[in-house]
Amino acid sequence: MILPYLNGVLRFKDCPITWLLFIVNAFVMIATLSDLISAQESLDKALKDDYYVTSQGNFYAQFIGDHQAHYSPFMRELSQRAMGGDGEKIKLLGNLALRNEKFMTEALDYPFKGDQVARGWWLEKVQELQEIQDRHPSYILGLNVDHMSLDHWVSYQFVHSGFIHFAFNMIFLFIFGCYLETILGGLAVLVIYLGSGMVAAGTFLLINGASSAPLIGASGAVSGLMALFCFLHWRIPVRCFYWLFIPVKGYSGFVYVPAWIIFFLWSASDLGGYLGSLAEFGGIAYTAHLGGEAAGLITGVVLFVLTRFRPLPPQAESGTSVPFDSDKAA
Repeated sequence: MILPYLNGVLRFKDCPITWLLFIVNAFVMIATLSDLISAQESLDKALKDDYYVTSQGNFYAQFIGDHQAHYSPFMRELSQRAMGGDGEKIKLLGNLALRNEKFMTEALDYPFKGDQVARGWWLEKVQELQEIQDRHPSYILGLNVDHMSLDHWVSYQFVHSGFIHFAFNMIFLFIFGCYLETILGGLAVLVIYLGSGMVAAGTFLLINGASSAPLIGASGAVSGLMALFCFLHWRIPVRCFYWLFIPVKGYSGFVYVPAWIIFFLWSASDLGGYLGSLAEFGGIAYTAHLGGEAAGLITGVVLFVLTRFRPLPPQAESGTSVPFDSDKAA
């Protein structure tokens, strides 16, 4: 893995907007953590109930068979195998059903065939799950088919699925946000963060469509900051910390890499993730990352055309950041 090492984490007075963005993200994470854990445990418990998952898989297979024009060849094949008695495919469909907006919207009133006692029990469980989702922070603040208002296009950027998701996004926010704020200003960083996040969401919805599962996280916004940095410093060597397998001596160190290579590695990983995964199994919103990266590049082009901007790395104040080894390195 390779991690750009720019100015380090500057003090609040040097990059207040980046710090405020972090504080808002951290506040939302802390404020929603209890509800997040409780609601997620309830969802996980339901999905471990084999009878519920099997019942849902059978009904979903039937629903797909009745609405084949709305589903991909892959989903139609799963449906056929499930209806043929393939238990593994039935359970798979049972888990995938919660992501499908059309099925979850129409399921309560749909005239499913088969065991009506099982249908009645399953419908009660579906209503219970919907009540759990109504108090789940990811569903309340995230962007999904039931929450498409403008405020959710902003709020989804500040809610995360867990600490690891939060931590990785905040690391890259500090790496690129602190640096860009010293050369572009705080207002620019705020606009780029929110704007990239909104473009990321729009890209996700355009390619993947609205889903019952919420889109959450600052990844799209941070991808925009990264892409803008790489554009402004396209051929400048950037000091990066790398490690192979584990960050220990002999397998880690510092290396200077042109910014365009950082962008290529980041975007190629997202593009490969998107092309190598099925939309039905999507856990990582690769298209949102790509949308954020596109927003950052477009912002860079606009800055270049309008101002012919050629930023040089700011000189770090003693004790506030890590100094540069070269006046040509970012």
